[in-house]
Amino acid sequence: MGARGSIGIGGRLSLVALACAGCNALLGLEDGILVDERCEPLSAVACYTGPPPTEGVGACQTGLRRCNAEGDGYGPCEGEVTPAPERCGNAADDDCDGAVDEADGGAGDPATGVGEVCACDPGAVEACPYGGPPGTVGVGACSAGRRTCGGDGRWGACTGEIAPRAEDCATPADDDCSGGGDCGAVLPGGPLGALRGGSGHERARALAAGRGGSVILGGEFEGSLDLGAGQVATGAERDVFVARLEADGAVAWVRRLVDEGRGALQALAVDAEGEVAIAGELEGVMGAAGLTASGLQGFVVKLDALGGLRWATLLPGKPQDVAVSAAGDVVVASALLVRGESDVAVTRLSAAGVPRWTQVFGGAGTQEPTGVAVDARGEVVLTGTFEGDLHFGEDGPRLSSAGMTDLFLAKLDEGGGHIASLAFGDGRRQHAGDIEIGPDGEIALSGTFEGLLDLGSSTLFSEGVSAFVAELGPAREHRFSLAYPAEQPPRLAIEADGGLVLAGSVEGPTDLGGGPLDGAGRGSDIVVARLDAEGRHVWSKRLGPGAGTSGGRRSAAGVAASVDRGHVLLAGTVEGSVDLDGAVARSTAADILVVRLSP
Repeated sequence: MGARGSIGIGGRLSLVALACAGCNALLGLEDGILVDERCEPLSAVACYTGPPPTEGVGACQTGLRRCNAEGDGYGPCEGEVTPAPERCGNAADDDCDGAVDEADGGAGDPATGVGEVCACDPGAVEACPYGGPPGTVGVGACSAGRRTCGGDGRWGACTGEIAPRAEDCATPADDDCSGGGDCGAVLPGGPLGALRGGSGHERARALAAGRGGSVILGGEFEGSLDLGAGQVATGAERDVFVARLEADGAVAWVRRLVDEGRGALQALAVDAEGEVAIAGELEGVMGAAGLTASGLQGFVVKLDALGGLRWATLLPGKPQDVAVSAAGDVVVASALLVRGESDVAVTRLSAAGVPRWTQVFGGAGTQEPTGVAVDARGEVVLTGTFEGDLHFGEDGPRLSSAGMTDLFLAKLDEGGGHIASLAFGDGRRQHAGDIEIGPDGEIALSGTFEGLLDLGSSTLFSEGVSAFVAELGPAREHRFSLAYPAEQPPRLAIEADGGLVLAGSVEGPTDLGGGPLDGAGRGSDIVVARLDAEGRHVWSKRLGPGAGTSGGRRSAAGVAASVDRGHVLLAGTVEGSVDLDGAVARSTAADILVVRLSP
């Protein structure tokens, strides 16, 4: 259901080098950038972007550059301290020239460590040099301090300065001085945040975080599609598209797939090379992919990082979700129609599209997968809905539902063999939704339920139908869970630090842990929330109709966490209007919404 990428399948941050003078030479860095940009996902190396002679001198410190989740490059140098204007009175060598408290522009004497006297007129007051990151002074809560000249003709310490700090979601202030407002605020930048459409109906279906803060978006359209780089027309009854939007919202490329008939996109995933796997259904012709289906049939298409076709194949059944392994294998979970009912089918293909294996699990009644993910070992984690019995192979275990439909969770080894499985539910209806794997092997699940849902050490209750989100530890033990009234399960994304982001659709009041999120009445709205690694509420918000309007429908299609930028990425479909922190966007029919939210 949700988009799947390599985010969260690596280990915790590994510090491969600590701050030290001369670390750049030791590590083979050129100006703080690794010559070979291939790297271990989420590892870190030392870096320093200041003049080489100042590294490790005075206040100057070496920082760390983190490898992104795809393993194809390092982010900016974090935590480093480079030379700054000398700030008199703080007893520090701010400009890293070996002298302390020398006059502004003074050379100082490295031999003695004593600089020229910070001369000034006694009683004079002025703004002191700002000590925060460049570009943050005067932004949000950040401001320069003031200093006063003492009777000895030397400047005193700087007081009252406010530098960036961690965002406090309980206050409206822009504490981190990002310019993007408070937690979960819609961030400006290019056409992101504007509705994108064409002459017909367009719908977002899936979203993943790409490299460099980019967004990989997938969906369907009729007639024509315009994501901001001109019209893309189709002669198909319903076409499938995939696009890459850069961090500033610019369209890097758009690829449409269906030439005749109709297609449906169900899920997409991005691998470590930036290549995109798409899964869905086809009834018609995909000419460039060489696929023809006389009736609805599953398909998988692999595109390279520039949107070019790598390979494509048809699959039996209806694909429900797709995931990629660290090695680039593509895993598809499908509902396989058997004698009027359905079984669970899992297919694994190599990075080149060569089939490795297919496993089919079933039993009396209907069994259907809804989400699939691959952990750091290449093992497959699967969730879905079943009734009656679910058999995991001739010699494997059997799960039995408590009545009506229950949820299942299963883990398969790299060869498709059963490792473990669990069932959740009571005598009423439970339906599975999305699944994600975290950096330490934790498993996040979503779904809907009625009555009681026993998740191990916690039981959720719903008088009607509610959506739920739960996280289980590596041994499948319950960590935390929450529920809220909704008919559809939310999409999930696990952040590099273990935090969880969810996005769903609701009607009526709801509460995701931070207090009531009331709607304007009539229609559905998008809700999005961020939880920390312990399941505590960080922020939540509701995207409803614009001021002066009501009704319409706003539905979530996908959510992702950008490792490179720390932003939350959200995609959905809007029929009517949507309020984006005071800016109202309106659709003509059904249009696509893509926004970035502050972390």
